[in-house]
Amino acid sequence: MSKVFTFKENEPLTSLVKYILSKIDSIEAILLNGELGAGKTTLVKQIAAAIGEKEKIISPTFNNILIHDKLVHIDAYKLRGNLFPYEDYFENKLVIIEWAKNITHNFKSILIINVYLKNNKHVFEVEN
Repeated sequence: MSKVFTFKENEPLTSLVKYILSKIDSIEAILLNGELGAGKTTLVKQIAAAIGEKEKIISPTFNNILIHDKLVHIDAYKLRGNLFPYEDYFENKLVIIEWAKNITHNFKSILIINVYLKNNKHVFEVEN
């Protein structure tokens, strides 16, 4: 079963972020899947703001991983295999992975969000 959130261009993702925050204590990672420009990094920025992250959130495309005070942001577009080399950075932080379908992981509790554009709107389908 999934829950779907739809937003117009540049509309705040408030209801989606509130939904994610309601589950944040029971998950280790948020796995994002979707094409370029669908809204993955925008969602990460809004989640980061909601959890009080002070550092500026940018896409980790060229670095693969960016470690912040409250979260670890991974761009798995160019990654294959598992996340073992990065696991030391995960402790006590929310892990958010863009392009998560490209990798394997050892997380036991995850939230998967598929992001896509439909009729000029950003659609976020949250798998429960």
